Amino acid sequence: MALPIARRATRLSLPLAGAFAVGAIAYGGLYTFPALSVAFATEFGISRTLAVTPWTMFLVVTAVASPLLGRAYDEWADRDLLTASMVLLAAGWLAVYLARDISLVILAYAVFMALGLQLSFIGTSTAIARRYAGMSGLALGIAYAGPGLGVAVALPISGGLIQTAGWRSASLLFLATCLAGVAAVWLMTSGPAIVVPARRSERRRTSAPSDVRGAAPAVGRGSASVTLPRSAAGDHLRFTVGEPLSAGQSGTRATEAGLAARASGLHEPSAPGAVSAAQELLPVGSGEHMHSVRRVVRTRRFWLLFAGAAAIGVFDEGVLQAFIPSAVKSGLGAGWAATALGFQSLAYVGGQVVGGGLSDRIGRRIVGVLAAVAVGGGVVAALGLVASAPGLAIAGVILHGIGTGATIAVRSAAFGDVFGGPNFGSIFGLLGVAYPVGGTLAVYVGAISFDATGSYLPLIPVVLAALVLWTVALWVAGPRRVPPAVAGAVSGARPA
Repeated sequence: MALPIARRATRLSLPLAGAFAVGAIAYGGLYTFPALSVAFATEFGISRTLAVTPWTMFLVVTAVASPLLGRAYDEWADRDLLTASMVLLAAGWLAVYLARDISLVILAYAVFMALGLQLSFIGTSTAIARRYAGMSGLALGIAYAGPGLGVAVALPISGGLIQTAGWRSASLLFLATCLAGVAAVWLMTSGPAIVVPARRSERRRTSAPSDVRGAAPAVGRGSASVTLPRSAAGDHLRFTVGEPLSAGQSGTRATEAGLAARASGLHEPSAPGAVSAAQELLPVGSGEHMHSVRRVVRTRRFWLLFAGAAAIGVFDEGVLQAFIPSAVKSGLGAGWAATALGFQSLAYVGGQVVGGGLSDRIGRRIVGVLAAVAVGGGVVAALGLVASAPGLAIAGVILHGIGTGATIAVRSAAFGDVFGGPNFGSIFGLLGVAYPVGGTLAVYVGAISFDATGSYLPLIPVVLAALVLWTVALWVAGPRRVPPAVAGAVSGARPA
């Protein structure tokens, strides 16, 4: 039996490779902040609570800006917005390099880096979820493995630079990588175009059935993907036109496709993913209002998953920002702790890919619960045993990486399963508020407890409570059916 289209597409895909690279560049430098914060505290002579303020402000601004940035991806081409994300991140690193006190560092993280990273995250998430609908767990796992690998490479490099050349040199290095990231953006937004109905002045007018049946894919060398509205639930029919064509066939097909597209009012976006999804005109009787943002945010399901996303921020950011200062306090070197987090990031990569792929096969809820158990054990070992048993602490932080990686892949795939549709960018942007809120809470609770007691142990029960909240939210409000891949065939219905 032939593999589902989305699964075949994940084998070799320029957009997927580009999304991997964009994530590695965007996250790699930013998530060296645990090591940088120790250097900031030493050079500027400030407390731990003040040293983590750039990161907490970064999280707050990403939360505030997330709904607007999500809406932007429903309206404008992702190539432009993702390019802007790389430029903003580069500007943030320039500000860090020029900083003479903590105030400019706070500004850099709270404005330039917050907006830049959230643009990158939302753009990558919505693009991959839409392009690989039906197999988004595996595709998102591969795309999100980029940040894990980027952090794994950046942490030991930055640790070495901070101790030798200083943290300003590390800032310049990350500035250069962000500028190089523009090339990765263009790679991500290359490949076969998705053909969608062009914007019309009568935006609310439903299209005639001929608008859908008359749509023709743009065919060239390789496969060309087509996304068209399908059902009353806002699902989309996606199919691929397969094998490479000869030059004559390609020219003929391209001419035919172009004529058909012009006749039916279609256009090809510059990128294959989350491009102007709000422009898609649904067929008669489609009931687009079923996926309106207003309707979705009034459901209990939305708020349960929102709370679950906030809980993920607690057990992800809390451990990430606490491990290095906790290890240094216990007498272990900052370089050693940064290397341990590098191993954690590699484990995160494996968790993303394996967890995301398994969630496509056996369901989001089962994989999500198993991942939560792994995270819980990892947290207890990483923060509770770092002084008495460093080896077990390393094993714990690696286990935390595996579980958290799988959790992130399951979370985004579950959001796509439940809320996918023409307004998914806006809805995903609203859900994006939750993670930084939870992360801010965890980072400040950890820092305050450290300043007061000299230990991060009070953070452990907070993290475990967040794990319980995420597990309950996913089990109650997550996708309730096994994805279509399990049945061995691709159906038009999206799992709900």
